[in-house]
Amino acid sequence: MFYTMSNKLVRYIQSFWFATCQHIRRTILFTPNSSEDRVSLQQKLLSEHRTRWLDVGSGLNMEEGFDLLDILPPPRHLPAGQRYYQLDILMASDDDISSLGSFDLIRMQHVLEHFTFEDGLIVLNRCAYLLRPDGILLVTVPDLAKYVDKYLNNSFWMWPRFTYWATKRIPLLSPDSFYFSIYCHSALSEPHKWCYDIEGLLYEINNSRCFTNAKPLSFTDPLASYPFTHNRPEEEICVVATRSPSLPLRSF
Repeated sequence: MFYTMSNKLVRYIQSFWFATCQHIRRTILFTPNSSEDRVSLQQKLLSEHRTRWLDVGSGLNMEEGFDLLDILPPPRHLPAGQRYYQLDILMASDDDISSLGSFDLIRMQHVLEHFTFEDGLIVLNRCAYLLRPDGILLVTVPDLAKYVDKYLNNSFWMWPRFTYWATKRIPLLSPDSFYFSIYCHSALSEPHKWCYDIEGLLYEINNSRCFTNAKPLSFTDPLASYPFTHNRPEEEICVVATRSPSLPLRSF
């Protein structure tokens, strides 16, 4: 037992070194403007003057350039030019949605997994009606395939950020099955209600019948940048899609 505990502690310490190397690698290879021929999605939208962006489920992440929407009360201090909408997008009325106006980009980072797949379709439908005709949807979720791989290879220790977050609910030396359960169920206050791999995420977006040209956006894609498209690139998948020219009837 002592050996098992010591071994896990050593692996936990090693994870911080691994994370440091990953951060350096991302900074060197994937910093926006690191190459003259690299044009990120953020830069592309700015160059086209398509600058009305909405971050759905933003929490208190007040990233520059985005209007924010969340069920949480608004922050006390909001940067100049930013708007914060306190709204539950799943329960929003037609008038609520219409009052927000239309956007060039809607981003949901680690949001869709907090809805059932049925409610996720409603959320996607509402996002579509918030987009302009050529508007873009950007969705990131934790990747089921990556978490299964970590579980099967006993390597959750290689994700120190996830491990730190998981230990807010489970003990540090919990078995890997407990860490996998944290991925599946999340925190009690904000539970996960669905799991997605890339096939499932594309299926959900296409099944909404609200979007076209849905495709994966890997972190190595020229359009990708941290944190605009990916905020946890080591553990997530990202899909980008365009609003369909002909939308189905509203589901709200």
